[in-house]
Amino acid sequence: MLARSRVGGPWSRAQQIARAFRSRGHEVTLAWGDDGNCVDPVAQAFEIPVPSPLGLPEAIARHTFPLASRLGLMGRKPVHSFEEVLWLTGALDYRYSCVVVEKLREFMRSWRPDVVYSEFNLASVIAARVEGILCVGSGSQPTTVAYASNPRKSAGIRRLLREMDMPAPASSLTILEGMKRRFIPSCPSLEPEAGERATYCGFLGDVPKLDARSTDRDCAVVYLGSGSVPAGVAVRAGRQLSSALDCDVYVAGVPEAAYSAAGREVHCAPRLNFAELLPRARVMVHHGGQNSMMDALAYEVPQVVVPGRVFERQFNAEAVERTRCGLSVRAPKPALIAEAALRLVNEAPLSGGLASLRDELLELGGTERIVSEVEEIPYL
Repeated sequence: MLARSRVGGPWSRAQQIARAFRSRGHEVTLAWGDDGNCVDPVAQAFEIPVPSPLGLPEAIARHTFPLASRLGLMGRKPVHSFEEVLWLTGALDYRYSCVVVEKLREFMRSWRPDVVYSEFNLASVIAARVEGILCVGSGSQPTTVAYASNPRKSAGIRRLLREMDMPAPASSLTILEGMKRRFIPSCPSLEPEAGERATYCGFLGDVPKLDARSTDRDCAVVYLGSGSVPAGVAVRAGRQLSSALDCDVYVAGVPEAAYSAAGREVHCAPRLNFAELLPRARVMVHHGGQNSMMDALAYEVPQVVVPGRVFERQFNAEAVERTRCGLSVRAPKPALIAEAALRLVNEAPLSGGLASLRDELLELGGTERIVSEVEEIPYL
């Protein structure tokens, strides 16, 4: 999945899966785009076009949408389904779809891969199907038609499919669900209805061993996403957390800065190393993204989820509460965030499910399971 805004999750998952296949001796090519997210590919790379948001001219979209993201304007628009995400990013635009599907088909004909793995990329699924190549990929319950869809946004894709003499389902999400196998980087407790051809695989990355240091919690971590809320709100949330929890706070996704109050520090930066901070974190405040949720679970950190008006983040927030791994705050208000964090620290039962959920995710095999199951699928 490519997008003009900063969306690191799809690329990081693609990188992890590529590493797993390479470690088992498979040759791997990563399709990547110049969208600002696809950096340092771990395998040979093949460039594909990046969609223009809403199908707007490239010159406009390249500057307008990153600015809207920095100002937090994107978080004000409700997004009810993954189909709307694909439409907003421009992935459903007819002209773009024609170009990228043909580009992928040309590459597949020249390289002849045994398998195509789609990280929520519709064009790769379509191209693989036309070329007769086995296609598998990532999936999740919130991206299924049964959970939510908006077929009106998929007119461009349906037009392309009809022109290619292929079935043209009402919803573009049906295309993703039609892959030979769908790998869910989650577990049944979090996503109990992931749909057909679903294989749960839990954590994708290396999961840290929790040692004595993991019980010595002396800070809090805040990451409210890219474009979800204005940077100023995230910083104010960090300052209120520092006061409420009486600890240092690290805020990611905002301009570099530092604040001091009552002997405590609030450190702000565009990027932070969560692997260094989460073993120390008493609580993690985040926007409900899949990667952020799984990072917190990997380190058994109680979570305050601020999902805003995005369907998938709301789903994850509800799952975190249901499994007793944290609390959700629907309005991105610093006072409410600090209040929820203080409750988590003081009321242990609210995060009492962390250990058992982490164990469930660990048992599902991660990227090794993905590779093993793909190797066992008959290709012919």
